[in-house]
Amino acid sequence: MGKRRSFGSIEHVASGRYRSRVRLDGVWVNAPTTFRTKAEAAIWLDSVRTDLVRGAWKAPRLSRLTLDEYGRKWIAQRHALKASTRAEYESCWRNHVSSSLGAKRLDTVSPTMVRDWHAELVANLRESLRAKDEARIKREEELAKISRSHRKPRLPSEASVRDGSSTAARAYRLLHSVYATALEDDLVSSNPCRIKGASAPRAAERPVLSIPEVLDLATEVPDRYEALVHLLVWSGLRIGEAAALQRRDLDLTPGSASLSVRERVYPVKGVHNLDTPKSRAGVRTIAIPRLLAEQMERHLEQFTRSDPSSLVFTTVPGGNIRTTYSQMLRRALNRIGRPDMRPHDLRHTGMTLAAEAGASLAELKHRLGQSTTQAAEIYLHATADHGRRVAERMDELSREPSNIRPINRRSTRTTRT
Repeated sequence: MGKRRSFGSIEHVASGRYRSRVRLDGVWVNAPTTFRTKAEAAIWLDSVRTDLVRGAWKAPRLSRLTLDEYGRKWIAQRHALKASTRAEYESCWRNHVSSSLGAKRLDTVSPTMVRDWHAELVANLRESLRAKDEARIKREEELAKISRSHRKPRLPSEASVRDGSSTAARAYRLLHSVYATALEDDLVSSNPCRIKGASAPRAAERPVLSIPEVLDLATEVPDRYEALVHLLVWSGLRIGEAAALQRRDLDLTPGSASLSVRERVYPVKGVHNLDTPKSRAGVRTIAIPRLLAEQMERHLEQFTRSDPSSLVFTTVPGGNIRTTYSQMLRRALNRIGRPDMRPHDLRHTGMTLAAEAGASLAELKHRLGQSTTQAAEIYLHATADHGRRVAERMDELSREPSNIRPINRRSTRTTRT
């Protein structure tokens, strides 16, 4: 017969695992989970005794809420969320978290369950997107066969990597945040989301346009969007910020031209919402180069109404450009031989050019409208072309007559005796 414990109790349950419990103030308190071995159960009892001595122990509160109930409540109580962010959270939770884990009790979800859920989610998203692309290609080929106008199949864009990794990362971040709050509420003893790197997948290096390609692209789009191409590149604005830009936001004074970002267009369930940027850093005024100022001045004269509150960019009927800009830019990128580019890569191109022009980390953060350094640091890497130009310029400087100096060897000093 084993030695009787002086503190707490351990029992072997029907599942083959071990349950620890401790009697406090006349009430038995169970551990929040069962344990694989008796030794692990004993470690929990020892940790409780240590915390009781230090006055740091809190009795586990067993939650009767399901994960889905708590998660939906968590989203509903985030009153500061933008409408677009709230819709994104609700969709992500409904489609990727609740459908698999939602019925489980909040405090019974284990790290193993989360790892299994995440692995299955990644695999399902990858397979689903592959099947959709194959079905689309087949449908396009069939339409091309029966078309009388020699229609070519419209293939998936080379610029988009459709493997579901970004969606899986978004779902994992949301689940992790929900459990972080549950931990603060003492509803769980630990956060079961412990997959290293799952919340921040490393994005692939995005391509950039050369300056001649930027100019070619601007001539390939319809005239009313030529200035938009230059704006997205030379200012680094997001398309939602460009779509919300008003005439009064532009100061085209020669030598000090600038634009102010005060609002942004967010697509929410098929409707375009005009709202302030998501963060305080998103509200900003940035200096713009003369090339862009000249383009904007011509655009305002031809395509923008005179009222100060008039949108700078609109479709021909006067609608918001967010409904048409993506396909329009994709077609133009294909025509200049850059099917590997996405419309959003114009912003990436602009920030890379700004970094090459000498913009500091703080300046890049300001132009991007980012409050953290993570996004800005992407553009501080030295590109091969830029590095070669720097090296060539150093060679030029070294050969300039005014920079050549004879090398005089220092004479050896005589040692005194």
